[in-house]
Amino acid sequence: MAIAVPSFAQQNDRVALVADRISVDAETGALIAEGNVTIIRGETTLQTDRLIYNETDGTVSVPAAMTIQQGDALVLYADFAELDSGLQAGVIAGARALIDNQLQVAATTAQQVDGRFTVMNQIVASSCTICEENPVPIWSIRAERVVRDSTELEFHYENAVFELFGVPVLYLPYFRHPDPSVDRASGFLSPEFNSSDIYGFGFKLPYHIVIDDSSDATLTPFTTAEEGVLLEAEYRRVFDRGELELSGVSKLQSDDVGDMRGYLSAVGHYELGFDVVGRIDMTLLSDDAFLTAFGYSDDDRITSELSLEKFEQNSFWTVSTVYFDSLRTTESQDTVPMILPEAEYRQSFDLGTARAEVNADILSYTRTRGRDLSRATVGAGLDQSYVTEPGLVLRGFADVSGDIYSVRNDATLGDVDETRLRSTVGMEFRMPFVRRTAELTQIVEPILQLVHGEQSGNINDIPNEDSVLVEFDETSLFSTNRFPGTDRYETGTYANVGLRYESITPSGRNLTGTVGRVFRDKPLASFANSTGLDGLNSDYVVAFGYDATDTISFSGSALADDDFELSRTELQFDYTGADVSFSSTYVYLRADATSVVDRAELVMDMEYQIDDNWSGELGFRRDLENDAFISADAGLTWGNECATFEFSVSRRFTTSNNVEPSTEFGLTMRLAGLGTQGDAAERRRRSCGI
Repeated sequence: MAIAVPSFAQQNDRVALVADRISVDAETGALIAEGNVTIIRGETTLQTDRLIYNETDGTVSVPAAMTIQQGDALVLYADFAELDSGLQAGVIAGARALIDNQLQVAATTAQQVDGRFTVMNQIVASSCTICEENPVPIWSIRAERVVRDSTELEFHYENAVFELFGVPVLYLPYFRHPDPSVDRASGFLSPEFNSSDIYGFGFKLPYHIVIDDSSDATLTPFTTAEEGVLLEAEYRRVFDRGELELSGVSKLQSDDVGDMRGYLSAVGHYELGFDVVGRIDMTLLSDDAFLTAFGYSDDDRITSELSLEKFEQNSFWTVSTVYFDSLRTTESQDTVPMILPEAEYRQSFDLGTARAEVNADILSYTRTRGRDLSRATVGAGLDQSYVTEPGLVLRGFADVSGDIYSVRNDATLGDVDETRLRSTVGMEFRMPFVRRTAELTQIVEPILQLVHGEQSGNINDIPNEDSVLVEFDETSLFSTNRFPGTDRYETGTYANVGLRYESITPSGRNLTGTVGRVFRDKPLASFANSTGLDGLNSDYVVAFGYDATDTISFSGSALADDDFELSRTELQFDYTGADVSFSSTYVYLRADATSVVDRAELVMDMEYQIDDNWSGELGFRRDLENDAFISADAGLTWGNECATFEFSVSRRFTTSNNVEPSTEFGLTMRLAGLGTQGDAAERRRRSCGI
């Protein structure tokens, strides 16, 4: 039954009252609603079994158990209530609140004030589900009073005591936190406890600051037992055309390494107009050991770059400068080059049925001590493919480019200028054979490339800066120039020969394989013997991949000479199940220009979801040649609907960047409902009442 109430209608929002029975008390004139009573005003809905409306003073009395829902965020449960006609002010007894389906607050009494504030007295708050079988929550807050501001979406506590597993651990005369429904708000984030052999016990307590809708900042004091206090800072801003992130750490006390230790980083991009984008990725360091010592990074070289770029459908250009900060004890910073500038331009277009490209590059290296080099390159290429009626794919290609080199301060060459003309011409033949059945599709594709490359000039007057490391595998088997840079070029007449195989099944059990090698008319001295490309015939390239099931996959690649002696091997196994994921990688590299000894490493990572609450992870990296670990780490996580505890331990077994081997421990606690959810809110919620 529905009835219009004249006094309610005087409010700004219309009010609807629905009940099984509605009557009027003859003596008092009060309106009495009984049985499945629902009263709605704006975003406020009250439900109960009995309600009394006194038209004389405009109050609403609810002598029975009741529920008040305000929007989607707040639900109030109570034993008794005395409210005004707008349901926005009054007194509630035996109140229990559920905010954003997370934070629960129980109070002896509550008041609604001005339609904005909910004041609750003698409260216990927690996001843990409290049941008869689990009467003590993992965490809770007891306070004399809490005020929820529905406009600012904040909670304010007075004389609050934090409890863990029923034990008081912290008293605060006042504190506040954002409403759980708030996505961004200023306040403290989850604390982090850690320990290291280098700095001893450490504690982090981040404070997040929302500046406006487009920017925020985070300040994190990092207190250590043996190295004093560090201050971490992060600033983020989003623009209409880009974004910027500034971060850094400063050690507030001086030590024997230096008076000022820390780092500063800037990462961002901005569209300047006309599709031109400016990018920055820079890091400044106080000393070589800081990042590793305090667990920020194990990198032994830090790359900083400033660039401008423009990408269009058929063209792009970039201009950049790059600075390398070496943290290696065996490498002097004076000998590390700085790139200023590096510019590249590419433009492709259709030329009849062929595809053409023109390009230009400028590159300059400078050093404090040692060789300086500048290079300018222009070039063009043409590519044409044709498919015959039997299915033979024919492709012809050609390119030509010219280089001008200027070398200064070279220890061997002195000062020298050199020009070079490079050209490549070739043909490619592919013939895919396909066999299909209802259960299997197989593709066998023999591939042959015939290539001839030439270059003029004196190659001995051109230092090799960018083509020292050559990777020969299935991805470069059919490349016409396997040098990664420009300083060296693949010349002579050679044939890239290979066979590719692929089988596809409806069940997803797919197999791929590649085998091939390179044949030359004469050896090319530019390739080191460790690359597998020296000599008349290259090493064999072998690669495969197999998806055994939806959850299991294998892959591998290798280089083998005529005696089937392996110079490089990589094997990988992956398993992804409902509760377990596992990944393992084995790599073997024979001694080459970068390492005078053979290297073999095994990397393993595993994650295991033990049950609804527990999960663990384990990983390590091991040097098999020296039978020693390089690094290892493990983690254990426990969480439910209201809290997550993460424990981690890691060990670095090697000395790097002037930092001795060390072990680190970490503990992070996240409490759902106090402005942060993390994984807790997504975990299994126990099914018992509020």
